[in-house]
Amino acid sequence: MAKCGGCGQFIAATASIRCGKCAVCYHRACVGVPPSATPSPAWLCPGCKAKLPKTDNSATPVKGAAADCSVPNSPPTVAPPVSLDLAHEIRAFREELSALRVDIRELRQENAQFRAAINGCNERLDAVVHRVDSLEQRFEAKDTSSYDHLEETIADLKLQLNERDQDLLLNDVIVSGIPESKTENPAHILKTLSLKLGVDLDDRDIVNVERLGMVRRNFIAGSSQHDITEHPRPRAIAVRLSRRTVRDKLIQAARVRRGLTTADLDLHGQPRRVFVNEHLTRSNAKLFHLAREAGQRSKYKYVWTREGRIYVRKEDGVSAVRIRSHADIRKTFGDGYV
Repeated sequence: MAKCGGCGQFIAATASIRCGKCAVCYHRACVGVPPSATPSPAWLCPGCKAKLPKTDNSATPVKGAAADCSVPNSPPTVAPPVSLDLAHEIRAFREELSALRVDIRELRQENAQFRAAINGCNERLDAVVHRVDSLEQRFEAKDTSSYDHLEETIADLKLQLNERDQDLLLNDVIVSGIPESKTENPAHILKTLSLKLGVDLDDRDIVNVERLGMVRRNFIAGSSQHDITEHPRPRAIAVRLSRRTVRDKLIQAARVRRGLTTADLDLHGQPRRVFVNEHLTRSNAKLFHLAREAGQRSKYKYVWTREGRIYVRKEDGVSAVRIRSHADIRKTFGDGYV
C-alpha cells in the first residue's frame, strides 16, 4: 500500500491516482480530481506540471473556460480533509487552554486575596507601631514624677508592713550559740541562761520556746548524757515572753555580760559564745547584717538595734542615724555597700 504524496497517509490502489511522470500516488481529493473523472495515463501531478517549461500561447484563440476542462460540469475544488489525530490534538489543546485560563483566573484571585491579607497585616502593624510611638512620646513628654511617687508609695507600704511585723515581735528574743541535742529542753536552757544573767524567769513569763528552722538529722554521739550536733552553727532559739519588761531586762543583762559562753551554762562540748538579741524580721535581719558590714568598712563606731529598729553612729557626740531600707544604707555609707 502506497502513501499519498500530498497528505502522507496510506492510500488504496482503487482510490488513488498515479502521476504519469514521477509515478507518485495521490488522493483524488488531494489533487482536486473528481472521483467520477477518468484521468489519462499521461496525467501529471501538480509538482510535475510546475516543472514543465512554459510555451507561447499568443496564437491560441481565446476559448471559454469550459473548453479547458476535460470533464464537463466538474465540481469546485474541495480542500483536503483534516486528519482525526490533528483534530483530537487541537481539541485537547483548546481544553488545556481553557483549564489554563481557569487556573490563571484562580491564581489571580488568590493573589488578590493574598495582597489584601498582606495589606491588612501592614495596616495593623502600622497601627501598633503608631500606638507604641504615641505611648513612648506620651511617656517621654509626661512628667515621671508620678511614677516615682508610685514607687515611693510602694516602698513606704513595704516599710509599714515590715514595721508592723516587727511590732509583733517586741516580746521576743533570739538566743544563738546554744548547741543542739536530741534530749534538750529549750525552756530549761532558757531558765539556766536567765539565772546566769541575773534575771529570774517564772514559768508564766515564758509563752513559747523553740528552735528556728528545719530539724537537722546529722546527730552524732557526744557524751554519755547528751547527743550534740556536729554542725558548727546550731539553730537559734526563739523565745516569746509574756511581758516586754522581762524581755528588756534579759537583753540588757546579756549586753552587760557579753562574754557568756556555753561553759558557763554547764553545756557539754567546745565552749561557744552565747548571744541574746532582739528578734528581728527577716527583712530587718538582712538589713542589720548589711549595716554592720558597711559600718565596719566605713569605721562606724556603733551599729545597734533598739525596739526592732536599726541605728548607726559614726562616733561619740554625733547623732544616730536610723536605717530603714537599702536606700538609707546607700545614703549613709555610699552606693558601694548595697
